[in-house]
Amino acid sequence: MTDRDRPVALITGGVRGIGLATVFNLIGRGFRVVVADLDAPDETDLARLARRSDLTNLIVDVTDSASVDAMVARAVDTHGRLDGLVNCAGYNRHQPVAELEDATWQRLIDVHLGGALRCCRSAHAALKRGGQGAVVNFSSIAAHIGRPRRAPYSAAKAGLEALTRTLAVEWAGDGIRVNAVAPGIIWTRMVEDNIKRGTANRDSLIAGIPLARFGTAEEVASAVGFLMSREAGYITGQTLVVDGGATVNGNW
Repeated sequence: MTDRDRPVALITGGVRGIGLATVFNLIGRGFRVVVADLDAPDETDLARLARRSDLTNLIVDVTDSASVDAMVARAVDTHGRLDGLVNCAGYNRHQPVAELEDATWQRLIDVHLGGALRCCRSAHAALKRGGQGAVVNFSSIAAHIGRPRRAPYSAAKAGLEALTRTLAVEWAGDGIRVNAVAPGIIWTRMVEDNIKRGTANRDSLIAGIPLARFGTAEEVASAVGFLMSREAGYITGQTLVVDGGATVNGNW
């Protein structure tokens, strides 16, 4: 297989954490990867990325349609094709609903749900041309359980799963599969920082997980890589929950 024959995947939010782990998983599966994020990678991650000749790094604002369209066009112009899209861009803000401002609500919905919609819409034509396109959207267990102070994030992720199901049916005839992953509590820099600051308690978090440990970014990335692969060729419209059993835990 020549380099031009290798599949191309575009991932938003891929410069750190689970997104970065997904980048390396896809490269390991033979993908050429285009990484797009609102922020540039930090020095450590940039050094890792810079060693990859099969990786392109772009800046994108997923709340801006023109920025998203330019990202997709650049990916296709650079590599001549687009075979997969991973919508990982996002952030969270904890706030009680009684204190929630419209701007905060709208921003979170616009990044998580609107951003995925814009990226899917813009990438559709290129994914269709390949005939075997795959999309993976990043949801969360927050779409499946009630968690306080996370209303916009939870609503956006629930909406994203509905969008995933709709696109799976709408785009099946175009040869495009659309799925989602819903991570639980994953050991990332953000979780580590929250525990160090005392805003989260390690023992309390683990107590609700039947497997009695945090997940790793690499475990979530493996789920994404599977859904992007030909091994998942008959799977579409599904959400793969990667949470150590947290959402099915009835021990309360």
